[in-house]
Amino acid sequence: MNMRNKRAGFMAAVLSAILLLAGCSGGGDSKGASAGFHETGLPIVDKPISLTIAGTYDERTGTNWNELETIKEINEGTNVQIKWNLSPGTDWATKRNLIIASGDLPDVLLELSSSQVVTGGADGMFIPLENLIEKYAPNLTNFLNKYPEVRQAITAPDGHIYSLPMANMSEYKHADGNTLWINKEWLKKAGLEMPKTTEELTKALEAFKTMDMDGDGNPNNEIPLTGVFGDSQYGFGYLFGSFNTIDETFIVQDDKVVFVRATEEFKNTVKYLHSLYEKGLIDPDSMTQNSTQLIAKVSSGKKASVGAFFAWSADQITNADYRWDYGSPMIPLAGPDGSQITPRNNLQMTPGMFVITKVNPYPEATMRWVDRAYEPEMSMKLREGPNRLKKLADGTYDTIPNPDNYTAGEWKVKETPYNDFVYGFSQEMRDKQILPKAEPGQLDPDFDEWYEALVPYMKPWVYPNIMFTDAQYKSIEQYQTDIKTYTDKMEAQWIAKGGIDEEWNTYLETLNKMGLSDYTKVYQDGYDTNKANLAK
Repeated sequence: MNMRNKRAGFMAAVLSAILLLAGCSGGGDSKGASAGFHETGLPIVDKPISLTIAGTYDERTGTNWNELETIKEINEGTNVQIKWNLSPGTDWATKRNLIIASGDLPDVLLELSSSQVVTGGADGMFIPLENLIEKYAPNLTNFLNKYPEVRQAITAPDGHIYSLPMANMSEYKHADGNTLWINKEWLKKAGLEMPKTTEELTKALEAFKTMDMDGDGNPNNEIPLTGVFGDSQYGFGYLFGSFNTIDETFIVQDDKVVFVRATEEFKNTVKYLHSLYEKGLIDPDSMTQNSTQLIAKVSSGKKASVGAFFAWSADQITNADYRWDYGSPMIPLAGPDGSQITPRNNLQMTPGMFVITKVNPYPEATMRWVDRAYEPEMSMKLREGPNRLKKLADGTYDTIPNPDNYTAGEWKVKETPYNDFVYGFSQEMRDKQILPKAEPGQLDPDFDEWYEALVPYMKPWVYPNIMFTDAQYKSIEQYQTDIKTYTDKMEAQWIAKGGIDEEWNTYLETLNKMGLSDYTKVYQDGYDTNKANLAK
């Protein structure tokens, strides 16, 4: 090779190295550049690009997200095309785990646990997003500046942000999503008032069991109380407040982290639930059914067949012919010692809603595309449903009620992925809504009036939304599956069969052998670190 050819070969090698480094610098890879990426304005890219996004969906919305009004608006004019790979909610945890384990990644994954986000970020499976947010996500940046607690919730202990949130910062969301609804028409028939204590609830359920409440001539086919064991929304959690605790794995009292299922308060709650079960007042299916089966049970038939049930909302899941038979959710019941509490929950947030994986060839375009979901009005549409909103001349939004052929829940999610996609809904946008006023005796958890009614009973014991270190998550994984499986099994057994007093000491000894103290210490350390960081 002559000198000229050697020099040309050397220069070509240098140029190739420079191009390679430029492609890895995070400033826009060669694929993004070849698509004609724009940092501002529309289109986002000159040439159409396709992104594959895997996640889960609300069965009332369906899987055809590109036809939803909200997604159409986000996509419009961008030249970004989305291929949705969506799984039912009941299958998503398993499907998500298989995707991560196989390494066969889509461009974006939705709805991950915080541990999966931190571990995947540390392993390089998900890319850091903080620089992309700063450069290409002005809507999200404004939201995070308004709510620094959201930024904190999505920031991993290594300082990186690997995921984008779904966050509803409306104050009313501090109210618990698990409430108890009771058939007020059945109460009238039994000559009873709305229960105010656990003792009065028991008497009401006994009446529901023995009287022909639905008027069909058979006094034995009514269901006094039904729920879904272990479910945060449809489970028995509401009743824990009557025994001075909360149905959470860990709570925080005076800065001390407490494992609820090893407390006397937990034991007393379970004993009360067993007393109801033993008398035939709790539907036996409650121990095995899922939420879909519960909804079918409370909404089927021409007349109500269930006296009381646990849920967020009655009018969204019961039959339209008798939805208002259930009136309003019940204020926390006073327990035997007068305890009458409800949790002041963390605001509604999924920190790991949206991650960009390492195989995504267009991270800049992806960030610009998803930032459109955080535009305030779009976030409102994603949260409330665009078909339900009418913008008025003064900048407020009236609520369009559901047509007769839709339930309120179906109407709300008709044109939005709802809580299975990102948005940043603020109290400011909530204040712009003209919300339906509650009818007398018809409070609903979606009304601010219900939140205000609960405030006097709220306790700030819920463990905060934080991200642990990768090492801490690995420690949590070491203990949580076995401990949860064991405590779930024992709780269900004690509710159905009793025996908690006799077996309690053995139960505590078993938990200690399973590493409960070390498990609790991880949460205490995480809480202490988070509190120290907040004080900085």
